[in-house]
Amino acid sequence: MKPSYLDKSLIFNIASFIPMEEKIHQHLQSIDFLIKSHRNELVTINGGLPSIVIFYFHLHEATQEERHYESAVLYLELLYDALEKSMPERYTYSSGLAGLGWFFSYIQRFIEIENPFDTPEFDSQFMAAAQKELSYYNYEYLIGYCGILQYLISKKSTDHALLYQFIDDVYKQIFSLEDPIIFFKQKDVRHKFPSINLGVSHGMFGFAAILNQLIAKQIHPEKCTTILKFIIDFTFEHEKDFVSEGRFFPDRIGGGIKENRNCRLAWCYGDLGILTVLYNSSIILKDDELQHKVTQMLINTTHRKDLNSTMMNDIWLCHGTCGAAHIFQRLYTTTQIDDCKFAANYWYRKTLEQLDKGSPQIRMNLTRSGSYARKDLTGFLTGYAGLGLSLLSKLPNADMDWDRMILMS
Repeated sequence: MKPSYLDKSLIFNIASFIPMEEKIHQHLQSIDFLIKSHRNELVTINGGLPSIVIFYFHLHEATQEERHYESAVLYLELLYDALEKSMPERYTYSSGLAGLGWFFSYIQRFIEIENPFDTPEFDSQFMAAAQKELSYYNYEYLIGYCGILQYLISKKSTDHALLYQFIDDVYKQIFSLEDPIIFFKQKDVRHKFPSINLGVSHGMFGFAAILNQLIAKQIHPEKCTTILKFIIDFTFEHEKDFVSEGRFFPDRIGGGIKENRNCRLAWCYGDLGILTVLYNSSIILKDDELQHKVTQMLINTTHRKDLNSTMMNDIWLCHGTCGAAHIFQRLYTTTQIDDCKFAANYWYRKTLEQLDKGSPQIRMNLTRSGSYARKDLTGFLTGYAGLGLSLLSKLPNADMDWDRMILMS
């Protein structure tokens, strides 16, 4: 006879519990369906077809299901068709040729294919474009010269003399100023006055991540190290009290900035992206003191779990729950710190909970059509391909090096 005191809802919850790995596989199937239910003809890496191709290659690698490899090839063919109709005119990463060049170089591990942009002539044009962005002090990763450098660093055939010359020019521009920090001041749509963005996507720490890569490849290591240490020292001059502020660093620094008490725990802005780049810097610089300090800060950051104060108002990679989940998973793989593992599990669970009930963003975009539909819904930073790649990171023996797209490795 069944005990009368058992809560029927508890019995239901226990009976319906599904292990995380199984749940992830279920939602990967849904993501496969949703990507194929939307038409994406964009050719840019963050919103368009390239990220979908990368997702399907990694999905095939994880599942060994041939149909996913076939999907990757199909979307690659669609990309070629789209490029014949419309080739980007810009050379930047997020919306231009640098992102495409990086994509073609990256997928050579999965398929025998040529990178049509990998020629000395194109390298010269990429560098000329980077020099043009440098003349505007536009060091941003997504839409400035750092994204162009990301592509040129990533491939073996780049003439390092071009990169050496560029770093010479950057170094001269920064340290010829009366106050070198002026180089990093920007205006944007929201901030009409110059201020300094600390984020990875549009700020100083995108540049810091590129400097990490240059130093690791021994490309002008002395000057790159000097610039990197300048960024690190400036950042720690503005460190906040974590106990009273609930974070370590502001999003922006400058007169007239009105800081929100809430702050993102995200890749694009906030402590998580900054600290991950700083941890990588400590390894590259062989700086044990910096590594110890950043490790302790990361451990504190793992305990930020309130959805409102962390501004986790969506599930996507750029600034949502799956982005935090992946970065903590990456940090756990790198550091073997249990706090990072627990934080990764927490944010993966939050992502899966939203997927189970249908997050508001997904419901809203599924009901839109025509000019109102998000064109990048199946893409990387705020779309299904990025979400799927994050979920794949949680599976055993996952290959996570796709996160070079967001400078996390």
